[in-house]
Amino acid sequence: MRAFRVLSFLFLACLALGLSACSSSKPEATVEAFYRAAAKGDVERATAQISFADVPANQMVQAKGKVQMIVGEMQSRVEANDGLDAIEVVESEIDEAGDTARVRTRLVFGNGKDTSETHRLVREDGDWKIVLR
Repeated sequence: MRAFRVLSFLFLACLALGLSACSSSKPEATVEAFYRAAAKGDVERATAQISFADVPANQMVQAKGKVQMIVGEMQSRVEANDGLDAIEVVESEIDEAGDTARVRTRLVFGNGKDTSETHRLVREDGDWKIVLR
């Protein structure tokens, strides 16, 4: 019986740790998670990094379609440039209230080419989300 309690406790502790690892406590982590998912074509994981708070309900399907298109384009760009070697954070700013952020990144591809991107983020329920433009 005691072994069962210990195993139950360990299971719950691991579950809690795993769930907390999914949340993005830093805006940079959200942007990186988005690019890693997009490079693999993982629309679901990429979509999880996006804020849909300002999207009206009647435009939700279009907004999610836009994310799907962005992910497809990103995956194609990564494949055409021999993979994604690095995601470098060039600059990251969080406003004084701690509710919005701006992250500028440099993506380095396998063939040596690079590109820079800037994203605005908002904090939703403690997690950072990329603002859909």
